[in-house]
Amino acid sequence: MRRLPLSLLLLSLAAPLAGCELYDGPPQPRIVGAEDGSLEDATAPLVLAFSEPVDPATLEVKVIRFETDVEGNLFDEDADQESEPEKFFSFTKGVVEGGEAELVDDGATLVMRPSAPLPVGPKLALVIEGGLADLAGNVTKVRKRLLFGYTFKLECDAPSTVFPTGKYFLLADIEKPLQTQVQLWAAFYVDPATGRVRGQATNADRDKTQVCPTPCKSSEVCRLLPAPQCVPPSERAGTPDEHSDYVPNGTPPTGYSFTIDGCAVDQAGGKVVFATAPTDVVVQVPPVTLRNVTLTAEFAPDANGILRGTGTLEADNVLIGTTPSGKGEGNLVGRIVSADEAPADIPDPPAAP
Repeated sequence: MRRLPLSLLLLSLAAPLAGCELYDGPPQPRIVGAEDGSLEDATAPLVLAFSEPVDPATLEVKVIRFETDVEGNLFDEDADQESEPEKFFSFTKGVVEGGEAELVDDGATLVMRPSAPLPVGPKLALVIEGGLADLAGNVTKVRKRLLFGYTFKLECDAPSTVFPTGKYFLLADIEKPLQTQVQLWAAFYVDPATGRVRGQATNADRDKTQVCPTPCKSSEVCRLLPAPQCVPPSERAGTPDEHSDYVPNGTPPTGYSFTIDGCAVDQAGGKVVFATAPTDVVVQVPPVTLRNVTLTAEFAPDANGILRGTGTLEADNVLIGTTPSGKGEGNLVGRIVSADEAPADIPDPPAAP
């Protein structure tokens, strides 16, 4: 059998490709230093790098608090024309709001310097609007979200006056590994001299004793807020203001409760960052274990003086039964609830060792 020279073989393989153009896609963005979604220094510049130089006339980005409706839409993507995400910074075709910015590396890197440190605790989103193009005119047609946040070091060594001892109602919208909502009643005790927090968070279930104007089916419970309605017991809460529809249930197998140690650190503008040390959460039914769960949130009084917070819940690993399912991630919202509105049987934490 006659063999072809190697040069002829390579030419024969390359010939079909001669008339094909290599794909030149639009610029791909990434946040420098946040490959795992976490940054350490909220006072440092936020750096957005692209895979190639971009056309400045097409670059529109903004940094917002990451909050969505029940369908996963940002507040400027939903049907409500009045809702808008909280914006901290924007760069719109060279016009900057909320700080300073410059394009460097021949237009391949945007360095952003917000006028105020970005919040520590809540999950943030860097939104890149559709229409971004490279210098050759290759366009990204849809908007992109880059999610990130800032880590918080637990150092309970300063007075805290913003985050008081009390009862809190928390909603955790879990995104990974399964999409679900967890409702929690929590009792937090705060040392105002050091900011050290010890608490007990307990599973909250819908109150089955509530009565709707129309009788509910045996498979339903009555939800009173935002309006009386018969719903499945698993129906998600819309906001922490629906706390009166929930009662604590720490009794296994379906109930659970876990102890929290953390710090509250006052911030400028009457805000406070609350972060916890890792702890495990074990649920018997369904059999779920969360390893090294941490909560990080930023709280501040609203216009009516009610302390409200937004942040994140993360777990190093989630076990479904005994099967590892990867990291757990979710968004957290909560508020303080006055003693006369909170259930009387919310468990307190055990004494610190």
